[in-house]
Amino acid sequence: MAADPTANLQLFSPPGSGRSSPAPRATRNAAEDALHKKDKSFRRYALGVERTLALWDTAQQEWADYISFLGRLLKALQAHPTETPVIAHSETVALRLAQCLNPALPSGVHQKVLEVYAYIFSTIRVCIHKNQVGTR
Repeated sequence: MAADPTANLQLFSPPGSGRSSPAPRATRNAAEDALHKKDKSFRRYALGVERTLALWDTAQQEWADYISFLGRLLKALQAHPTETPVIAHSETVALRLAQCLNPALPSGVHQKVLEVYAYIFSTIRVCIHKNQVGTR
């Protein structure tokens, strides 16, 4: 009998969350899926974010590895099409950013995470503002 490669994976949830493990999610949400099908620039952007997120799977040995990953993630996110109100792979991006806020990591990593969050929130704000102006 072959061993199941996923049997040794451990899923972690914060102790106060009330859940024993995170709920599995699809790779894209509905809004992202619709954009992925019809917009070539969004597909290119989403592929860049996906490739950057795949770098997380390599072992993060030192704090410099985290900062390097966050720099690449920020660069991939900055390729965001201006007319698109969706951040690609937003659930995975949020998970990785939260993991980089681990208190055991140095403040330089936390500062880089805040830079990425600032970019994401500014992008979302611009997209929301454009949508609100367009509906009035």
